[in-house]
Amino acid sequence: MSALHTYEAALELTERMLACARSAQWDQLVELEKARGEVLAAIGRQDREPGRDPVARERKRRILERMIGFDEEITTLTQDWMAELRQVLVSVDTSHRLQRTYSGR
Repeated sequence: MSALHTYEAALELTERMLACARSAQWDQLVELEKARGEVLAAIGRQDREPGRDPVARERKRRILERMIGFDEEITTLTQDWMAELRQVLVSVDTSHRLQRTYSGR
């Protein structure tokens, strides 16, 4: 697989990650993030020197811009989810403390 195809594979995984974040499919998002990490590592091995082909370089630049934009949205969505999760955990902790207090333990 050429470096450009690997960039495109990373973009496709990032798009799928965004779809998962938008639909709150957190487990699937984590799995896709792991897969994308492997693809990005492959890019690091394949694309050590910038290409001289301006068309390929421009394509890579556009792919990276899109990935960054998708990552920003994923970050926003996951931050919102993490805030909700923290609220749930605080509520559960408070409930447990109240239960222990009033049950005499």
